[in-house]
Amino acid sequence: MKTETTSAYAIPNVGCLIGKAYQKLTSQLEAALKAAGLDITASEYLVLRVLYNRDGLQQCEIVDTLGKDKASVCRTVASLSRKGLVDTEAISHKCLRVWLSLLGRDLQPAILAVACERHQALASMVKEGDMEVFVRVLNQILD
Repeated sequence: MKTETTSAYAIPNVGCLIGKAYQKLTSQLEAALKAAGLDITASEYLVLRVLYNRDGLQQCEIVDTLGKDKASVCRTVASLSRKGLVDTEAISHKCLRVWLSLLGRDLQPAILAVACERHQALASMVKEGDMEVFVRVLNQILD
């Protein structure tokens, strides 16, 4: 006779699978960025990508866009600033506005080329049409 505990283990651990897939994709992205001669972490890439889409955001807007915690985004922005990839402007004692620096803008084509290559590699692992379904399901979960 099956117990509730036994049947619970028969259910796929979707959260664990998503987490493992995220870690794998992050690791591959960082390796590809490094191979391209870019000293950028996956977290820094995510912030830069947000700024490439809409420059001059407040840190809280980056937090909302990425769904990351405020401390993590603050550390990432500080790291990008030390690397000369972003400039910041204090709006208040609690808030910064973040702008791409000239170097950050200059690196955009190289960074996005790596991102496109990684996306194509991912798409090649997934059956045709499944990527759209996967993205739709993830968006449903987030909504």
